[in-house]
Amino acid sequence: MFGYLIYSEEDIQKNQFFIQKLESGFHQHGMKLETLIYEKISLEKLQDNPLPDFVINRSRFCDISFFFEEQGVPVFNSGLLTKVANDKLSCYQFLENIVPFMDTKSSTDYISGEFSYPVVFKSCSGHGGSEVFLASNASDELRAQKALSGKPYLVQRFSNNPGKDVRVYILGNKVVAAVLRTSPNSFKSNYSLGGSVSSYELNNDEFDFVNAILRVLPMDYAGIDFIFHDGQAVFNEIEDAVGARMLYEVSDIDIADRYIDYLVKEILKRCNA
Repeated sequence: MFGYLIYSEEDIQKNQFFIQKLESGFHQHGMKLETLIYEKISLEKLQDNPLPDFVINRSRFCDISFFFEEQGVPVFNSGLLTKVANDKLSCYQFLENIVPFMDTKSSTDYISGEFSYPVVFKSCSGHGGSEVFLASNASDELRAQKALSGKPYLVQRFSNNPGKDVRVYILGNKVVAAVLRTSPNSFKSNYSLGGSVSSYELNNDEFDFVNAILRVLPMDYAGIDFIFHDGQAVFNEIEDAVGARMLYEVSDIDIADRYIDYLVKEILKRCNA
């Protein structure tokens, strides 16, 4: 059996550890895993090749997932998850009335001054804390709008417990672990931006919060991020191509090995169905 592991060109170099773990792990199970760069894929050429037995899409682009799913190839994560998770506005709309989140408006619907300052401006497609701006006044707002010019973005009320969030790691549609990220200097607590990390135990309400999302949007391997407002969890975003650095930092969980074991079982089950 063989499959494709797909990454964007932007991400492939910084994910070599994870890529090598997956390639080696599948080899040990007698499966070949070929890594492809999304931007260099030609769907026309792929149609001339034998179909893979499975696809692991970590590119954040859903079109490639839908292409293979239409051919009956199992794709991890699903095209639906990749589509929803990588468009923040669509994600909030999808989860409306499922979990709480801060009041949100699209850039086209937002009226300046509608939310009291400070307000948060976010690119709909940004990840890792990129293209996120805090506006404390009208001048900040203009700068944020200029920085995001030409890109779909959204505007949110600011949470009153800034500088910390929680990433919940999901494997096989179940919670594996959670990590608390904090930053004393910024409202963005991303580890890649210098935030500190520690293990975190979800309380019952937070477990219910996460499971409510998983019931409507199943995940093979992903992250669910929430922030805090009035001391309670409110949804922030889903990381489809979730990184593992934080989890390795705070725990002895080898998530790559667990992911490989899960994938092999799922691939064999779906191929033999």
